[in-house]
Amino acid sequence: MVSVEETTARDAAIEQIAAKLGVRAERGKRFAELTSLRVGGAIDWVLSPQTEEQAAALVHELEQKEIAWRPLGSGSNVLADDGAHHYVILSVKDLKADPVFSGARVSVSAGYSLPRLCIDSGRHGLSGIEGLSGIPGTVGGALWMNAGAFGQEIGTVVETVRVARAGCVVEIPGSEVKWNYRHTSFREGELLLGATLVLHPGDAEDIRARMEEAKGQRLATQPHGARSAGCFFKNPPASALGTGKMIDDLGMKGTRRGGAVVSPKHANFIVTEGDDARAEDALALAEEIRERVKREHGIDLEYEVELWSSQSEPGADRGPRAGSPRGVVDATGLTPDRNDYDSKKKE
Repeated sequence: MVSVEETTARDAAIEQIAAKLGVRAERGKRFAELTSLRVGGAIDWVLSPQTEEQAAALVHELEQKEIAWRPLGSGSNVLADDGAHHYVILSVKDLKADPVFSGARVSVSAGYSLPRLCIDSGRHGLSGIEGLSGIPGTVGGALWMNAGAFGQEIGTVVETVRVARAGCVVEIPGSEVKWNYRHTSFREGELLLGATLVLHPGDAEDIRARMEEAKGQRLATQPHGARSAGCFFKNPPASALGTGKMIDDLGMKGTRRGGAVVSPKHANFIVTEGDDARAEDALALAEEIRERVKREHGIDLEYEVELWSSQSEPGADRGPRAGSPRGVVDATGLTPDRNDYDSKKKE
């Protein structure tokens, strides 16, 4: 239990750091305001740096004072519980300077919208990420989890990644990162600030047409406009069936627990409804899904969403890249050949 005196001293230190660096500091926010599921408890502090350099300095100052923090982009891949979260949220949403195009290269900051980047690249006649245009969230979140869709993954086009280290912006080669299915080798405590991508020339109209085709498939198979975090579970690598298909075959579409429901349109989406929806509703429903899939298929589903607990400091529970990462969390990937099971291909 943290004493009142310790909390007061920590809050004073946070205020001093924010003032020193000129960072916007906010109190009284809730995860229900900052995440796409629109559920989650109170947050002690939200700090919003405006530049990559400011973000790197901020992380360094917080860690020097041993103040726990977590980064957050658009919050489209996070389920934070209903408790009070006694740590700093470092919002990267303001790290959104216009991308810089140079030939086939594009340099972009972590807070820039991933769909917007896909559109910008297409207009420059650059291909390689148009399949990601429907993934909600920021570039940083996409990098952290190696977001992918329609046969493309962002990790395949990354030349360098900019990270915060010892108060500075440091560039590391993309080849040093292990880019796996919805997972990378970025470690706990590493804040992603931006990246340089190398795309390849293509016809702008062809690229736009592919984005429109992908959009049509998403609208046909996913709950458009609903309060969701995208696909809730990863596809099991050893299974020929996608997770959505397995859940659908169990007859769980429309299953409800409180204000959370399995989407009638895509069974790997949990959506929240109403003002009384709580994070515990979504988690209870998710655990019920996992139990039934385990019982029927012998498969332990792995969460694709990030579960954030108010009962432990960031990273204190399970180590590097486990349940409480610090990269930039918010982008949800989709692998249509197994998740879009409603398509004719899987019927």
